Amino acid sequence: ASGLFIANSSFTRSMYEAWGIRVDGVIYPPLDTSFFRPTTSRPSGDYVLTYAGKETAFSAIRRVADAGVKIRAFGSKISHVPDYIRGHPNIEPLGRVSDEELVKLYSNALFTLFPFTHEPFGYVPVESMACGAPVLTYAAQGPGETVVDGVTGWLARDKDSLVNMAVRIWNEGYPGSMRARSRERAEQFDAKVIADMWLEVLRKVKG
Repeated sequence: ASGLFIANSSFTRSMYEAWGIRVDGVIYPPLDTSFFRPTTSRPSGDYVLTYAGKETAFSAIRRVADAGVKIRAFGSKISHVPDYIRGHPNIEPLGRVSDEELVKLYSNALFTLFPFTHEPFGYVPVESMACGAPVLTYAAQGPGETVVDGVTGWLARDKDSLVNMAVRIWNEGYPGSMRARSRERAEQFDAKVIADMWLEVLRKVKG
């Protein structure tokens, strides 16, 4: 039997506890923030980046694009992408991109749009913040824990508010300081920080 049970987010912890499993703590997955980092101090900001995957809420992305927001969508799971996304005049489907290309995409995006159906942690918001791009997502599950509302992005309570916020940010922009705050927030998930957390847990177990 395992002597220790660590969850990858408070949301995951609550799921396990609802099933009657005792959870000893929460340690988030690590990110290499020396690789995921801003590639430019003057981002183009002429598109919004989004991820197309199994847990993507595509109907929200369509409504944002319908309102005139230019979107670039990356992700290799193209079979999950509806035709109305692939053929939309305001959406550019990029398919699979290299990690290097992804870092540039995050770095130049005005912000990253991340509507999801189920996301226990979510690497996309943390990667985006590491590259200096704030994140618009839902105030729920993993992304609701990693994105700081009004500081490193925006947390929407439902689809309508997410769409309205996306259009407003696209039209009005946001304070430049949010990019620096986003980077600072992501550094809290750096692999070295997370490794120290694990060492501390293991020391307690041994002690």
